Amino acid sequence: MVAGVVAIGLVGATSVSAQAQFTGIYGFGDSYADTGAAPGGAFRLAGVPAGCQSLPLPDNCRFTGGTNFVETLQSIYGLRGLTNYAIGGALTDNTNTLNSEIPGLVPPLPGFVYELARLAHDGVRFSSTDLVTVSIGGNDSSLLTSSVASATALGIAAAGRAVNGTGVAPLSGTYDGVTYNNVVTSGVHQLVDAGARNIAWLSAGNSKYFPVPEGGGAIGDAARDAFAHTYYQQIQLLLRPMAQAGVRIFLFDFEILQARIYANPAQYGFAADPLCQQSSAPHSPTCFYQNAVHPTAAAMTLIGNYMANQIDAPSTVAPQAGIANAVITGFTASALDRLDASRRFQPFGLGAAMAAMPTKAGMPTAPEDRWSVYGDVSYAGGNRDRQFYASGYDYTSTGGYLGVEYRLDPNWRVGGVFGYSQPEVKLGVQDARNRIDAFQFAGYGSYVDTHWFADAIVAYGRHELSLERRGIIDMIRGSTHADVFTAAAKTGYLFDAGKLRIGPIASLQYSYATIQGYTETGDVLLTMMVDRQTLDSLTGDAGVQFRYPLQLGSGIYTPFVNLTAAHDFLGGHSVTTTLVTAPLLPILTPVSADGGTYGRVAVGVSALVTDKVSATLTGTTSFARRSGNDAGVSGGLKVAF
Repeated sequence: MVAGVVAIGLVGATSVSAQAQFTGIYGFGDSYADTGAAPGGAFRLAGVPAGCQSLPLPDNCRFTGGTNFVETLQSIYGLRGLTNYAIGGALTDNTNTLNSEIPGLVPPLPGFVYELARLAHDGVRFSSTDLVTVSIGGNDSSLLTSSVASATALGIAAAGRAVNGTGVAPLSGTYDGVTYNNVVTSGVHQLVDAGARNIAWLSAGNSKYFPVPEGGGAIGDAARDAFAHTYYQQIQLLLRPMAQAGVRIFLFDFEILQARIYANPAQYGFAADPLCQQSSAPHSPTCFYQNAVHPTAAAMTLIGNYMANQIDAPSTVAPQAGIANAVITGFTASALDRLDASRRFQPFGLGAAMAAMPTKAGMPTAPEDRWSVYGDVSYAGGNRDRQFYASGYDYTSTGGYLGVEYRLDPNWRVGGVFGYSQPEVKLGVQDARNRIDAFQFAGYGSYVDTHWFADAIVAYGRHELSLERRGIIDMIRGSTHADVFTAAAKTGYLFDAGKLRIGPIASLQYSYATIQGYTETGDVLLTMMVDRQTLDSLTGDAGVQFRYPLQLGSGIYTPFVNLTAAHDFLGGHSVTTTLVTAPLLPILTPVSADGGTYGRVAVGVSALVTDKVSATLTGTTSFARRSGNDAGVSGGLKVAF
């Protein structure tokens, strides 16, 4: 049943979106955002109906018969407080449509200009973790005439007033006990100047879809379309400089949802009753509209869930570069750990520790053949905690690699390796999943003498990403690929202390990841265009290595333990996404480096199976990493010839 599908989508959107870390929410604009509470609240300011002057507010103090989209967002994000500046009936200037419906108000109900003046009077400064919601411009359609040219001009003027306060007179007068003298306001730009960095804007939609639109049949669809489309386009043009400067603006195209409801309300579980589209009287809760122009509380819940999905969507993209980097660094770490594990077979690799071993048993010798081939299987996993702008995630990866190695002389060996793995990533928002096919190639060189050793590796990875996340009525999907380059070097010096070998080790690894841009598929109200991403990362390790040779039967085993402190010197980057329905408003999402300083431990052992075959087993994990840890294990065989 379609209604059931939508209900599931809404529950899913609510439950996973609640992880976002907003700390406050504010509402500005008209009746769609007006919760009835101070310092806004049209009915509170008008003094009617009774009961709207104190909390808790009854449902009839709102225009939806229940909660609105701002309160839905408050619930989704688990926010205790909501500050309402919105006033039902507000236009983009300081006028209000309700003054003609509630005559005799002194002073008359104000508009958007008063809301901004009151904000300045209150001295409010938004934090970077506040969510600011806006719904303004719809009431300006009450000024429409049948002229398409006039409707276009009205759309341009209303957008200028809403975004920048263009052409708006300074505010003077006494409202709600506060006197204002020539207070200049500047639209949504004033909200940005007050610190707003996350703005969720419910667009004005198109009045032709209302059950009883303002002006009735005297105003044709052409004029209504001209105003709606011009206003929507103009607010994007005017908001664009703010978006390019880093203000994250999520503009929800209400008209698309209106058109869907008009054509097929059952798609979202609403009644297909013709009366829902005709009367101005209060409608059934199963209708999308509560009255002539206002959605019901159920419709507002749908709108709020749509907007939350838009807000959270970039957080599903933000981890992608870090995931690509983790896959390639896990591959190179496994290759370097294998070199560590097999180092004992070098003629110089055991030093004086061998002299301390019992001599009663014959000891196998290392293969002297110059060529060898090897294969390993591997398993890795890890997690990252949620950042403010990036979803947390867990991942697992199974794979393996094949390599060939050539011994130049007793000190030097070189080799090449091909690896394949299939990471599965589960993100902590919108039930998002990343499925990756990772193909990786590396070349390396290794040197060892009595005490020194050094390894170097250069690798390239090609990762094919298949992406999906939950929308409202369907799954949102995307696909892209990543190209990752990395270079790492490792060195150490081991002292002999009886059987034990111990000494300092250090390594440095640089990676550069590029993820190609892509456009999601699915519900156009939610799909994003994702720009090309790049990530530079540089990690250094320093610590100590322990080796202790063991004799078991006729075999010699020299397990090692590396204990290091690691530090991520680079790793921060920015992700740019754009809603398909708002192509002029790029959404810039900063992603901080996720490691800092943390610990890492690696262990391994290698043993001769025959004079031509050796086996290795290695494992590694990070610990005390502030954003989450990675771990992996691999094992394999090497055949010399």
